[in-house]
Amino acid sequence: MCIIALMATHVRKNITLPRSLDERLRKAARKRGTTQSGLIVHLVETGLAAEAGQIDRLRNFVGVIQGPSDLSETIDETVYGD
Repeated sequence: MCIIALMATHVRKNITLPRSLDERLRKAARKRGTTQSGLIVHLVETGLAAEAGQIDRLRNFVGVIQGPSDLSETIDETVYGD
């Protein structure tokens, strides 16, 4: 029963890792006392959350900088007054 429920909530993925990364994954999973699959899930969740957090932080700055519409092209003149 438990296996059927698990299969309904998870999706199987095949990935290819460089040998060096595979060895690091094996050691890290063993050290944490978890499965490689469980560690991969944790690391992907952590990475996606961090990526989303970076985007959210950048959104906080949208519209904050005042200046000419061509600021990226005239940055030296705008900053240094050249």
